[in-house]
Amino acid sequence: MSSLGELLNEINLLRSNPKGYAEKVLKYKSYFDGNILKIPGTKGGIQTEEGPAAYAEAANFLLSAEPVDEMTPSKGLTNIANDLLSSVQNCEPDELDGIDMNQIIEKYGSFGGNFSRSMEFGGENAEQVIMNLIVNDGDKSRSQRDSLLDDNLKVVGIAVGKHKYFGNCSIIVASTTFDNILSKDDTQNY
Repeated sequence: MSSLGELLNEINLLRSNPKGYAEKVLKYKSYFDGNILKIPGTKGGIQTEEGPAAYAEAANFLLSAEPVDEMTPSKGLTNIANDLLSSVQNCEPDELDGIDMNQIIEKYGSFGGNFSRSMEFGGENAEQVIMNLIVNDGDKSRSQRDSLLDDNLKVVGIAVGKHKYFGNCSIIVASTTFDNILSKDDTQNY
């Protein structure tokens, strides 16, 4: 499981150099046996819906993407990410969308501008987590990828932990701004 700092570094590596990140994505295409992704050094394989075609599509998207500003960590958003992680860790798969984000956000403050929430399950390190979010296998809208590369998102909160059914779980919440009601200094150090 990746640390919060490693995950933030990987997000910012993607944001600052999407064309360079496309090379990482293309490397994953060679790890497929049919639609099963077999990453060297990991246990077993991962059944994908779209197979290597999704990785090729993601790489093509990144090759045309422009760099965006790096995100900075927010204490308030980190608290939100941790609460969300606590809420989902024992959820059945069909319960994940039933969590009231507004109730969690209001405990810590308010966001300005755009807001996004990304949840990733199973990634064993920061690269795998971000790779899974970029490819967004099975979701043709590619909303997770769009969130990671949204230049309007400036501050981020991250939480990582275990999930009862899916193994590792990473939560990333981001917004344009965040007004932390618990602390005047909203800067988080990972």
